[in-house]
Formats: sequence, C-alpha cells, structure tokens
Amino acid sequence: MIRNPKWEYSELVLALELYMLFRPNPPGKNSREVEILSNLLRLNALSNGIDLNKFFRNKNGVAMKLQNFRRFDPKFKGTGLRAGGNLEHEIWERYQNLDKLKKTAQRIRNDIETKMKDLINDQRNS
Repeated sequence: MIRNPKWEYSELVLALELYMLFRPNPPGKNSREVEILSNLLRLNALSNGIDLNKFFRNKNGVAMKLQNFRRFDPKFKGTGLRAGGNLEHEIWERYQNLDKLKKTAQRIRNDIETKMKDLINDQRNS
C-alpha cells in the first residue's frame, strides 16, 4: 500500500476549519465540502512539487481526517477515530477561537492561490 506523507500544519488547519463549521458532525466523503478541500490540498501539494497518487488527500482521506478531530471534541458524544498524530491535538488546542481559525485558514488559502498563480506564470514563461 502507498503511504502518503503525514499531514502538514497548514493542511490540518484547513481540515479543522471545515470540521468546526459542521461541528460535531463533519461532512462525509461524498459531500461537496470534502471534495473542495481535497482538491485544494492536492493543488497545494502540486504547487509544492509533490508527486500525487490517487490516494493523496483524496475524499476518503479528508473525511477520515475530519473524524480524527472528534476524539478531542467534548460536543461529540462518542470516541471519534483514534488514529492521528500529536499535531492534530496541538492544532485543536490552538484554534478553539473560530475567528482566529478562519483568519489563519484564509491566509493559507491565499498562500496556495499565490503559489498556484506563480506556478502557472512560470509555466507560461518557460
């Protein structure tokens, strides 16, 4: 089985933002929201020169990552998925203020957009 790199800080911030918008019941793998986040994360990876495979931050992976946040959420009356790393907990603790989370997530989206524009311009100019 192909193992993808661990989720990075910026990816987890974007995932937490989506989780918090639907807390404690995040959208599933077939939702438009998960598909959009998956596409954004894949574009980000491409702009960073990462070779993608069909599993990299796909809809299933994004939906599962959202479920990982449930284990920290006192509003969720269950256990959530136990898998995941310490960075998820760090980000959960750091971004309980929704305004702060949204501002940070927007900066990350803006950075991805800028990187993609630069990449497209570089392609055109070469």
